[in-house]
Amino acid sequence: MRRLLVPLALVLSLGGCGWLGRSGETSKPDNFQLHGYASVAGAAAGLPGTPCLAPASAPDIVAGAPVKAADAGGKVIAVTTLASGVLATASDGYRCNFAFELLNLSGSRPAYQIVVAERPPVSFETRAVREGRPAVVDVPASAVTGSPSPS
Repeated sequence: MRRLLVPLALVLSLGGCGWLGRSGETSKPDNFQLHGYASVAGAAAGLPGTPCLAPASAPDIVAGAPVKAADAGGKVIAVTTLASGVLATASDGYRCNFAFELLNLSGSRPAYQIVVAERPPVSFETRAVREGRPAVVDVPASAVTGSPSPS
């Protein structure tokens, strides 16, 4: 009975990591999950860890906004969306952080470009994010410009 359990456990563990379903390949897949968040400066003060919204200076940073991972040439590799904002403190005041997770990225690329909403891409070295460092896309606070008052 014991002889049967060891091979069965091995087969089940390989199936769970995706290795079993990849016929014809000679090496284990190198895919990883990239974890990160868009961190918006200028959030209203409050209790860290509670829900928040990005300030008016970043109206495009909301739950459900698109997040794309692209290669160095700009080709989109994976897409996900931002989660709801969570309030955090930082040296520059309060921030509203919107988490994201990109799945099945290849570790063979040297870097990934992360695009949140339609903002400029931010580059992250694959090695760092593959080792568990979060990809933090900093969204600075900026003054909200209103329409000029009539003269």
